[in-house]
Amino acid sequence: MNINEFLFLVSEASNGKDNFVKGAIGFNGYGFVFKSLDSHLSYVTYLGSSGAFGTGAYRDITKKFKKFQVLDPEILFNYDEKYDLLLAGSLKTLVPELQFGGYEILFDVWMFVKTPNGEQFPARFYYGSFGTQIAGWQPDYIDDDTGEKLFPEKFETIINSSPFSMDDNQKNLFLDALEFALKKVPISDFWGVFNHDLGNRFMGVKHGRPFIKELGDFKRDTKAKKKIKRFIGKDLITKDGLNVNVLHLPRNIYVIDFKFDQWFGEAKKILEYLKCLL
Repeated sequence: MNINEFLFLVSEASNGKDNFVKGAIGFNGYGFVFKSLDSHLSYVTYLGSSGAFGTGAYRDITKKFKKFQVLDPEILFNYDEKYDLLLAGSLKTLVPELQFGGYEILFDVWMFVKTPNGEQFPARFYYGSFGTQIAGWQPDYIDDDTGEKLFPEKFETIINSSPFSMDDNQKNLFLDALEFALKKVPISDFWGVFNHDLGNRFMGVKHGRPFIKELGDFKRDTKAKKKIKRFIGKDLITKDGLNVNVLHLPRNIYVIDFKFDQWFGEAKKILEYLKCLL
């Protein structure tokens, strides 16, 4: 997708003309175009970006902490993160190739924004260790590690703002527009495993309903790991005629994926399950 087509999409979305197939949506004068980080477009990258502010269940969370004068993590967990999974389900519809799960990451998508006042900027919308967040780029667009430009020169010419330049009122208007725009999009089912220091969290949307389930830790078993290799990535058929796949996720997690359900376990446990199924 060239930059002119890209600008046309975001402008049309800001004027109320959505294009779900091409990942373009809008609300109240704001336009958003979403792209997978694996889209291989020269202007789509995560490099050089940094977190700007929270959204969804984590919106204004710092202010809420200060208001109640506590830093108790229990207050953080009382905010319903399941709401954010519905937004992620809408993203899955807009970006079908979007992958979910990983170490301290559930999803990460690139977007380009146009505001009612004509501000235009790239940003990231992701779920990480601090929940659902917006990230952006500082005005120099230079990679601190390599000293190279992060975006093509032509793309830089269409950027005139950044999430970091927003005041509180502008942030709230932007986040309202983003969330209401995503609410217009049909929600796709998905699942992913969010790895964190205390274990693993199974998260997703099933039949339109969000869910979060703690899985705990999984031990490494070298012998079982060797035995299970022959099943990984193959289409298998159970005794009952069901199609299943065996997946290997990070941190010693194995999955039997029935498409409508998933069984998680260590390599040894999954081998025991397979013995019964096949």
